[in-house]
Amino acid sequence: MDTRSSFSSIYMLWISVCVGLHSGESVISVSGDLGSTAVLPCELKSVETETHISWSTESEIVFERKGESFSQGEGYEDRVDVPEEELRKGNLSLVLHNLQLTDKNVYICSYKVKLYKRDTHFNTEFKEISRVSLSVRGKKTS
Repeated sequence: MDTRSSFSSIYMLWISVCVGLHSGESVISVSGDLGSTAVLPCELKSVETETHISWSTESEIVFERKGESFSQGEGYEDRVDVPEEELRKGNLSLVLHNLQLTDKNVYICSYKVKLYKRDTHFNTEFKEISRVSLSVRGKKTS
């Protein structure tokens, strides 16, 4: 394979990954050891002062933050956060402490957007930014 076709293949793969990530079709994989901390990545280019973000699974809300106020889902109390100072920078990554085997799941990062209509009224809805598949490795026995 010559250098030009090799570069072309890499370039096409990179474009496919970028398009997949922006279309919400791609799932990012993250793994961590039982009891450790995992960071589930999610970013926004620009954020408003009162950005309302949500992390969820298909069946439950894990974490929500709107400005300074936040809520943590059942079973995630005192284990999850999207730090406010990071949120202001566009970093919506979920920090999940004390990983448990039951944390293995696909997590969805979303933010609330305003949908304007012709008569200047608007509705809001959550728009998905990314999906992260978390796997948790149990402790090795000797």
